[in-house]
Amino acid sequence: MTRDPECRGADRAAPALTIRLRRVSPTHHRFEWQLPGDAPQSRELETKSCLLHDLVHFALESEAELADGLFGSLARGVRYETLTEPDVAAPLWEIERVVGPLQSAWRRGFDPVPLAAAIRNHSSAMDDTGRPAPHWLHAELLTRVAERLRQLEGHWRATRFGAAMELSFPVPA
Repeated sequence: MTRDPECRGADRAAPALTIRLRRVSPTHHRFEWQLPGDAPQSRELETKSCLLHDLVHFALESEAELADGLFGSLARGVRYETLTEPDVAAPLWEIERVVGPLQSAWRRGFDPVPLAAAIRNHSSAMDDTGRPAPHWLHAELLTRVAERLRQLEGHWRATRFGAAMELSFPVPA
């Protein structure tokens, strides 16, 4: 298994959610997560549409130190099935409003400064609740997210078939 350094700002002694992404076929990968002391849980996912989305979540949530996203929720023991369609009032929806456009922009290449403004406008326009775009969304964060995504994609490309890319996300206090 290959490992990724722990999340930005994480206390290395703190318990962490372990995430393993394992290539199982040319088209699918296994998304596995495990809390300290618990049995691993997993889902087999289609790689073309799901892998980048999950890597964007990991990069964004790690760099912004977000505890209410996909990985923070899994780290708190929330069931995966409840996270696939978040309630628009839930904190996860705020993160999802950024992940979608960021994923699309990543495929085309992006400049963090105009991208932060575009996502802010897009997020506000999409939100029927009238909530503003996330306060933590800014160009400096997106620059860090882009660097983390480059590292994660390189890590995935270097992961042999059958092997797992292992990541760590701190368990929120």
